[in-house]
Amino acid sequence: MSTSDDIPTANSDSFWEVDCYKRTVKRAEDGFTACNDLIKMIQERAEIEKEYAKRLKMWSKRWNEYFDKCSEYGSTKLTLKESLEESDKLASVHLTIRERLNNEISINIKDWRNENYKKQMMVGGCKEAKSFEEDFKRAQKPWSKKLSKVIKCKKDYHNACKLERTAINQETNAKNNTEISLDQLRKLQEKVDRCKKDVIIMKEKYEQALIEINAYNGRYIEDMAEVFQKTQDFEKVRLNFIKGILFKLQSCLDLTKFTEIPIIYNNYTQSVNKLEPEKDLKWWSENHGVEMAMTWPTFEEYITEFHSITSKPTKSADGGVMLTYVQKNDSDPVSSTTSSMTSSSISAMNKNIWQANEKTSASADFSNTNVVKNGVKVKALYDYVSGEKDEISFKAGEVFLKLKNRDEQGWCTGLKDGKVGLYPDHYVEPVIDTLF
Repeated sequence: MSTSDDIPTANSDSFWEVDCYKRTVKRAEDGFTACNDLIKMIQERAEIEKEYAKRLKMWSKRWNEYFDKCSEYGSTKLTLKESLEESDKLASVHLTIRERLNNEISINIKDWRNENYKKQMMVGGCKEAKSFEEDFKRAQKPWSKKLSKVIKCKKDYHNACKLERTAINQETNAKNNTEISLDQLRKLQEKVDRCKKDVIIMKEKYEQALIEINAYNGRYIEDMAEVFQKTQDFEKVRLNFIKGILFKLQSCLDLTKFTEIPIIYNNYTQSVNKLEPEKDLKWWSENHGVEMAMTWPTFEEYITEFHSITSKPTKSADGGVMLTYVQKNDSDPVSSTTSSMTSSSISAMNKNIWQANEKTSASADFSNTNVVKNGVKVKALYDYVSGEKDEISFKAGEVFLKLKNRDEQGWCTGLKDGKVGLYPDHYVEPVIDTLF
């Protein structure tokens, strides 16, 4: 039975040295760990894709909310909001990449690892690496024994040479020493003769051991190369698998292969093309600039103003109340129009005002100071055609009721022909009622 002392020490790191095959065995063992590392790498990239998608959506949401409240207007505001759709759609693409990384590539690596590396439950490691190690040991064992013999014979030969050199030195010194007897000198000479014979014998054994190991080298190389080729074939499968995985990873990460990407950026380009600076500038000029309507100051005669109607109005012959209202603009034929309303007409008008207030109150905040109690008469300065369902139309000179003062965007709420709706504030002027 061999012991650790019988194993020769390697003089170099050559594969052919004793036990130097263990690096190749470890390579097979490390293949299992390399698969785990590859899985970890893929999973980390999947988390990066997830986090990137999350940040894209957060970014889009934050700026969408900002553009809803900012000072941008017109097609510029619309384009800025539509441009954010790119990040939402791109986030979906990166979430798809994450799913493929986790559900396709990672699982593929795990399945291949489990199929090619059979773990040993008790002793650890994989069976494939253990098998290679046993094959290497079997191929190297005969040569290792012959190498041990060579090393021993070499050591014996060198020791014999050392003893011979020592015996010769002792004999030489004895010859020059007159105190050494002839009998002692004879014994030293006999020792030298024995040492010389031992040197010859050890040299012959050393040379014979070398002949034997050199004769076996061919067989040793053949057996070791055969096992080594098995490890190479095994490693080749692993390397080819990694190459295939990297191609799959490239295909998964390559954004140019997603059909959604060209569509996303084509839509982005179309959105940007919708931005019309001239149109936005025109809108601003009409609503906030030099093209806005303006009631320029003119000479006005003093007109007695009645801030309220007496509690006891004069009745007409038919039992109604005679009301006369004079418009601010004396040149307008409507300005001097006199209306005769019966009690039923006044009641109907008050009922409409009450219903309009009720309708407005249902959707308005009563804390809003813009609400006008019972309504105020206004006269249209220009024609206006409603553009939305919640607006009212009128022609220049028509009189109707204003129910709510203008908001921040310049729109008032009014009642005309029984319909409550919005209209631009600068299209009308207040009517001053005068009793005669």
